[in-house]
Amino acid sequence: MEIKEYKQRINISEDTFSSCNMNDVAYFDIETTGFDREHDNIILISFGRFLSRYDFEMKQYFSDVLEDEREVIYNFGLDVKKYSSWCSYNGIAFDEPFIKERAHQSNMCFEAPGHHIDLYRLIRPYYKQLGMERCNLKTVEKHLGIDRKDKIDGGISVDLYKEFLESKNENIKKTIMLHNYEDVLNLPKIHEFACKIKNNNLLVREDCITEKQLKYLKILLKKNNIRLDIQLEKVSKRAASHVIDHLLKGESDCDELVNIINNSY
Repeated sequence: MEIKEYKQRINISEDTFSSCNMNDVAYFDIETTGFDREHDNIILISFGRFLSRYDFEMKQYFSDVLEDEREVIYNFGLDVKKYSSWCSYNGIAFDEPFIKERAHQSNMCFEAPGHHIDLYRLIRPYYKQLGMERCNLKTVEKHLGIDRKDKIDGGISVDLYKEFLESKNENIKKTIMLHNYEDVLNLPKIHEFACKIKNNNLLVREDCITEKQLKYLKILLKKNNIRLDIQLEKVSKRAASHVIDHLLKGESDCDELVNIINNSY
């Protein structure tokens, strides 16, 4: 296994940095040999964190051989467990369950941060209003004027890694690492963008909670003496339905209700 460390300057507005607690967020992304988390392997994890509002430190854990996977997850776990939140792009659906399954397969205890900020889920309800045709990572980066040196995608990196295992060509390794490096390097600016969306009252999600749902949800929350620090007017229909269902069943744990809202989009 190889671990590489880097430092970069990133300019994030003071208000956003503070309000989004970006100093307590672990930014991450993974590369794998495929989509099957039971049988495929993690070959690379990139991790980023702020040392100050301008100073961003990154670390990459690369599997020189497939057998390095356990060590990659272990070392990443040592770093990420120090944070209250971790942040990804579509990581709730892919990266997080993949890491946890691979750790389980290796009989490891992986301690994930308590809160997962999935930027894809925060942006997706608004991307059409924002003038984007798609909501994948590179489309959002282009919308923000982010220019990448890397020119490959995750699918190509799978084939490149197979080639690397056979040839041990360092240039191939650098290409794979650059791709994942830029995926994480750009997350803070996308996080800043997502925070601005959240605070923009002119944007209304397509699948927004209905007036009837909102009224009923407020009644149930008041009845159960529950106060959620969330803009209920921006909750999705799906999330509202799940929360209402939980409350009607007598399940009133605040953390669980917030988790339902954050994980429904």
